[in-house]
This record gives sequence, structure tokens and C-alpha cells, in this order.
Amino acid sequence: MSAQDVVTAALRGLGLGEVVCAPGVEDAHLLDAVFQADLAAFGGRSPEPASRYRGD
Repeated sequence: MSAQDVVTAALRGLGLGEVVCAPGVEDAHLLDAVFQADLAAFGGRSPEPASRYRGD
């Protein structure tokens, strides 16, 4: 994809209110699924290492 294509997509995404622009992804629902998985995995973070890394 050309730099011009990336810039055009980014500006259109900005106009659409998108926070993340993925110009090569046709199905926006796939991005939604990735974001939901990210929230599920990292939304419950703790300031301490997970027990599997503490060696208790």
C-alpha cells in the first residue's frame, strides 16, 4: 500500500471518529473483536506480577 493510501485512509478514519486506523482490514468487526479481546486480557491488570510469575 502506498504512503498516499495510508494517509488518505488515516484522514478518512479520523473523519469517521476512529481511534485506530487499519487501512488493510476490510471488516471493521474484526477490529472490534481484537479490541474486545484486548480489554478482556488487559482490563483486569494488577500492579503486581501474576501468581504464575511470583514463584509462590
